Amino acid sequence: MAVFAHPDDEIGAAGTLALHARRGDRVMLVWMTKGELASQFGDAPEAEVARVREGHGAHVAGLIGAEYRFLPFRDTHLTGGREEALALARLMAEFQPDAVLTWDPLDVHPDHRATHQAVLSALKLCRIPKLVGKAHRRPVRLFHYPRKDLPRPWVYVDTSETQGVAEAVFGFYRDFYRWPFTLEEFRARRRLLGLEAGTRFAEAFQMEGAFALPGLPVLPPEDRRPG
Repeated sequence: MAVFAHPDDEIGAAGTLALHARRGDRVMLVWMTKGELASQFGDAPEAEVARVREGHGAHVAGLIGAEYRFLPFRDTHLTGGREEALALARLMAEFQPDAVLTWDPLDVHPDHRATHQAVLSALKLCRIPKLVGKAHRRPVRLFHYPRKDLPRPWVYVDTSETQGVAEAVFGFYRDFYRWPFTLEEFRARRRLLGLEAGTRFAEAFQMEGAFALPGLPVLPPEDRRPG
């Protein structure tokens, strides 16, 4: 499950989500709002902006191979409080995720920070049957977008296989919003993460705590570098 505040927040995780979908995992994209206050729409009514951006979410979910939900909260009104957390907790209890991706806790946008806080609370509330019915009590690993100023373990995902999907998601939003970023700039960022991880392309996340591996990861012979 990936939980974000607005449609287009998911760009940094699109390759990872598509990779899981290709492997047969159920994947769900969740947006807390429809991003109806986006400034790129000028004076368009909020309802019209919400309709367009909901369509964007549906399109991107289709590219990734994910299910999707929009929660009924207003753009810029997120607080990370109980109502938002409980709505997420009920969705978690229904979907039963093994891992959750979300925003980092320190992002400049208040909706992004609030989304992280709501996710944290939801991971506790989804374990309480009196709140959600059939509880989700299995362990859930929480991953968030990385920040170099947070001293937490980094996790790199080799997204070489799904780089095309990530580019399609980025290109869709870039073309609609006319962002001043090129596809090559997008690729370069992901190549840099791949260089750090020893792969062609990668996406990166952080965890609050490290997790144990069954042994040292070993690259197949064709991927090993001299020295």
